[in-house]
Amino acid sequence: MHIMLFDDHKLFAKSLEIAMKGLVSKFETYTDTSKAIQILEIKQPDVILMDVHMGEVNGLEVARTILQRFPDQKLLFLSGYDLVEYCNQAIKMGARGFINKSVSIHDLIDQIQRVAAGAIIFPKHDSKVEALTEREKEILQLTAEGLKQQEVADRLYISRRTVNNHLQTINDKLGVHSTVAAIIRGIELGSVTLKSMK
Repeated sequence: MHIMLFDDHKLFAKSLEIAMKGLVSKFETYTDTSKAIQILEIKQPDVILMDVHMGEVNGLEVARTILQRFPDQKLLFLSGYDLVEYCNQAIKMGARGFINKSVSIHDLIDQIQRVAAGAIIFPKHDSKVEALTEREKEILQLTAEGLKQQEVADRLYISRRTVNNHLQTINDKLGVHSTVAAIIRGIELGSVTLKSMK
């Protein structure tokens, strides 16, 4: 079995390569995703393992591009962030699974083999949480960045009342009673991204 890993953590990638030695026929690691399409046009791995956060690179976007170009490619996300939002995006784009990096090497091999054989593997999340719409995510994200309701309204060219109505709906969907709680829950689910402080 030929496995290809895209991950910017060189130590993790090398450790996994060593652990995989003798367990798979070929294991390649790449820390740079800029030439992923060119690499895949030449090489055809059985399974691709893709990290989500790779510095400034979003692994979800890289994977989406790969699967648009190679829709039959078996691609698995291997990340420390198996958040609901990420898993939902992975399912929509046609990925075959999402595995948390905390998994043991034996379980990882087992799940890769299952995916190679045609299985689809995603973690089970709380199904009681209703998915937010793209507009609701946008409003929650802007609110998390510190914008007041009127500022959000101005940014999105909608009324303040509409923003307030959306926030009420978001609270209901996430099962919380305040905007602060909604933001915290949004971060936990992956719907809200914390901007890095530079």
